[in-house]
Amino acid sequence: MFHRMNRSHSVARPTVASKAGAAVIAAAILLLAIGVCGAAVPEQFRVWGGQAKAHPYMADPEAVVVAAPVEASAEETARGFVLFAKPTSFVIAPDFVPAAADRSASLAARDCAGQYGPISLAVLALRPGEFSMSVTDLAGPGGRTIAAENFDVRVVRRIKVTTKGQSEAAPVLLESPATQTVRERESQQFWITYYVPEGTPTGAYTGKVRVLVGGAEKAAVPLTLTVYPFVLAEPGVNLYMYYNAAVDPPDLALIEKELADQRCHGMTMAPMSMPVTRDGDLKRDVLAAVLDIYRKAGFSGHHLEIGLWNRITAEWLNKPDTSIKMYTTWFRYYPFSERLDQRYVETVKFIRDEARRRGLDLVLEVADEPGSHPWTTEATQHYDDLIKRDVPDVLRELTTGGGWAMKRPEDELWKGRINIWSVNRWLPDKMALVRQGDPKAVFQIYNMAGEGSGMGRLSPPRLFFGFFNWKAGVAGAAQWVYYHNGTASHNYTWPAADASQGHVPTVRWEMAREGAKDRRYLATLEQRLGGKTGPAAAEARQFLDELSARIVLKTDEYDPIAGGRIPTEPPGTYDQWRDRAAELIQRL
Repeated sequence: MFHRMNRSHSVARPTVASKAGAAVIAAAILLLAIGVCGAAVPEQFRVWGGQAKAHPYMADPEAVVVAAPVEASAEETARGFVLFAKPTSFVIAPDFVPAAADRSASLAARDCAGQYGPISLAVLALRPGEFSMSVTDLAGPGGRTIAAENFDVRVVRRIKVTTKGQSEAAPVLLESPATQTVRERESQQFWITYYVPEGTPTGAYTGKVRVLVGGAEKAAVPLTLTVYPFVLAEPGVNLYMYYNAAVDPPDLALIEKELADQRCHGMTMAPMSMPVTRDGDLKRDVLAAVLDIYRKAGFSGHHLEIGLWNRITAEWLNKPDTSIKMYTTWFRYYPFSERLDQRYVETVKFIRDEARRRGLDLVLEVADEPGSHPWTTEATQHYDDLIKRDVPDVLRELTTGGGWAMKRPEDELWKGRINIWSVNRWLPDKMALVRQGDPKAVFQIYNMAGEGSGMGRLSPPRLFFGFFNWKAGVAGAAQWVYYHNGTASHNYTWPAADASQGHVPTVRWEMAREGAKDRRYLATLEQRLGGKTGPAAAEARQFLDELSARIVLKTDEYDPIAGGRIPTEPPGTYDQWRDRAAELIQRL
């Protein structure tokens, strides 16, 4: 069901080459071989925005919360701050006081070539100051280096979040101002994203993180980035964020950046909105441009998911139609007609054919959570039956779970109508019912990582995109939402204040990337393991068995204070699991 798309590369060859020219070329190759790894700015950093666009949800915290007095060494007192580090999934509040074990004498990260990853470093100011950080070049074996351009330093910006009348300063955005004002006895987290250029030779690369106050260097923390001697495998599953892009020609440049951002975060695909007129006609020329951009993004998966209903078969109502027992804002489907059916089938066929020309397989949704919106049930059945009959080679997917929660028999409502069941809770009993009626049914999971940018722990998105979906054995994992202006608190990214830039990331978005990467480490270990025997293979199988036993497949009702629905391990645990997987990969 899944395969990896290959990218083609063309090589320009000189028609005339003098001996001098050949010598120059040879010298350049030699310099590349022994010199700087990836001096160009990595793609992720080119498509990221710097400052978030203003929004009522993005208000700065009003109250000044300061930490309790902290015992500082003579060196810390002299320079005016305490340096400390916590796991990246640890929430650092402004009044957090680091323990002695948190004090940062050095920083370390381990990863594979071609990967992005995070490093967290924080200060507790003993007196106010304008703080900034930068990373030097990292020196490695044989005179090779990882250039400073492969490190992006951002400030973790807190916003005011109000839950049940209680306001709190929640660390949300990763912004890139030149400096950050830190008040006396306030803790401030900085976020370093590294990129290990493709082809970087194995080994340990060392450099420093420079900490500046008022532009003057006050500390330099040693940093070691170890590059593993293997390349990560693709997971063979759909990993994606729901994504409601505006798809008119003026937006295409931004879409290109947004898709690159998602692929750089380990997503293997992205759902796409379709360009349609107000009358529901597909803008075919715009569609071709959108699909070209999608293909150019280079997702490793081959699926293109399309939710096809708004303005085509349905309309959005801001004022619910109570005559059909519609008591919330949602979609209302148009009356059925042969003309509408014909247009829908023709539209689906056209999108399918255009996708195929670009090596993509169409996955079609005719409705969104129809089980929990009963007035949409008949239309969902109608259009799924229509596509099954007239375009049977298109995969049909449906978001489910809400209907079961309302005691509606979704296993019967959609039986035989869809190929892919995306469930929003872990429902093994319901999934078993579906498999009884359709042994070939495929399952995905979605929205189990809690709210987006709002309150909550940071571990759920990492677990969800990584170890949880691995243990579940599902075909995909998706979360709401990359960006949607109508559900601001759920966003994993934010539009930049400069509209020409891409989106500004959140800490939760970075945790989603780490989860997707965990999934790749597990896929690599399983591929290396295969049917091998011997002590290393036995140890790897024992690790995977123990890991599977630790992961609890369950969901709870969402709690806006506690965060995600899935039970998580303490911060730092998933780093330990990944390190162990990497160790076993190398032994195999």
